[in-house]
Amino acid sequence: MALKIVVPEVLGRNEQAAKAFEAAGHEVVRVPAPQPGEPGGWTPELIEKYFGDADAFLGNFPGRSVTRAVLEGAPKLRVGASPVIGVDNIDVVAATDLGIAIGFGATPENFLGVAEAVVMLIAALIKHTPLKWEAVKSGGWRVDAPGNMVMGRTIGLVGLGNIGQGVARRLQGWDVNLICADPYVDHDIAGRLNVKMVDLDTLLQTADVVSTMVVLNDETRHMVSDRQFGLMKDGAYLINTSRGPVVDEAALIRALDSGKLAGVGLDVWEQEPTRADNPLRTHPKVIATGHNVGHSEEVYASLPIAAAENILRGLRGEEPLYIRNPEVLERWHERLAKLGVLPDGHGLSRRIHVPSPLWGEG
Repeated sequence: MALKIVVPEVLGRNEQAAKAFEAAGHEVVRVPAPQPGEPGGWTPELIEKYFGDADAFLGNFPGRSVTRAVLEGAPKLRVGASPVIGVDNIDVVAATDLGIAIGFGATPENFLGVAEAVVMLIAALIKHTPLKWEAVKSGGWRVDAPGNMVMGRTIGLVGLGNIGQGVARRLQGWDVNLICADPYVDHDIAGRLNVKMVDLDTLLQTADVVSTMVVLNDETRHMVSDRQFGLMKDGAYLINTSRGPVVDEAALIRALDSGKLAGVGLDVWEQEPTRADNPLRTHPKVIATGHNVGHSEEVYASLPIAAAENILRGLRGEEPLYIRNPEVLERWHERLAKLGVLPDGHGLSRRIHVPSPLWGEG
């Protein structure tokens, strides 16, 4: 039986997933982005047109988040998914309340690519690599401030999801002290990774490098602002590879200009793309990238496959390959039963789960 899958008009690299849906005999319905001058968001008419009889959706729809109103207007919906690791544009809490499973692009290539990048940024910042590179590029040679060794430093991990765990594993053998703040993490996981759990204030006061690796929600928005910078050690470093609004950019600029911070690795921005005159783009203490520091050809190859699997599994009544809200499973079973979808008689297969919590990213 052909089922209806709603996707954005342009899927880019994830077009492969749409082809997989069609090859499986399903109908792919594309939602156009708002035209210039047209208001964003979903009108009741648009919700009815695209989601009123939809069985699944894939994608982050430009100008239109998948809100509770959209989900409530989709009585047949079995599963939804983001093709990337971020689910900022999907109301996952509402989906869980309604019994809708949400998949996402948490492929190992994705979160481990970010973990690799975080380790790279830690070493580059501490060793003053940007200053050394700039000196040679500009016709000079050596700089007076050579930087320091990573060995013996205290690395503070804010969030111990898949990315944070990947960073911790990659720093084994570097002779660093690993501390972590994440009120939702299983302490057994931290113990196995030789990570000491502390509260956020203690982490900020203790760490030589603070790396934020959290999801964006009401609890984590601007979780690093003036107060938090004030707690940090003079000459500490900050790395943000999670989501831009986790760090207050105005406060970050003040901390850099005052000399409080020695350097920053910044891959994510409060507004993306960030404005051309944002001083963080060219600040001499900032390694700045455009929300792609952990990207690779391997990541790009993995995402369409994961997107297709997440949706096709959900449509069959099987747990998505990578599920963002595993706590939904009981309600999801109930929703599928009401829709007449028969789950596998032995229960749903267990796949990679992210702690339902609110901090650790990936």
